[in-house]
Amino acid sequence: MSKKLALPLNHYDENGRIKPPVTFWFCALFLARSYFIFVASLTFRQDTESLLNVFYPNHNELYIGLTIGLGAVLALLLVAFREKWWNSRWDKLRFFIKPLLLIVICLDFSYQLKIAFDNHWMFLWPVAIFSLVDLVLFYWVIKSRHFRLMIKDWQAN
Repeated sequence: MSKKLALPLNHYDENGRIKPPVTFWFCALFLARSYFIFVASLTFRQDTESLLNVFYPNHNELYIGLTIGLGAVLALLLVAFREKWWNSRWDKLRFFIKPLLLIVICLDFSYQLKIAFDNHWMFLWPVAIFSLVDLVLFYWVIKSRHFRLMIKDWQAN
């Protein structure tokens, strides 16, 4: 007797486990954006400081962004190296992927609210766009059937 698949076949890897949804990668990369900006600035040796100043005029904002993004980088690493974690003593770290993303999204949204408050609630496009993306990602993490099934499938293996 064959087992009915919860998702279409292209959502499974060669071992029969559910692969992470594409939206997960977008979510984690968006939340870890400070790391990518920082690494990109390091590649431009002559103008490292000026490139960072474009995105982060105040260096404290970079440090806050790196701190907030640390959870997203950890979630990325947990998912990217998932096959190395399975069948090891670290396999319980899978339980933290969803809560970690939710915490990072809430921190990022809170930081966007802080920026808006510091600017006396003046409309700023970056704050509006980042806040909207944070809200959409929060909704996705809570409601995504694929993401929920992936975590459940990984816990079963």
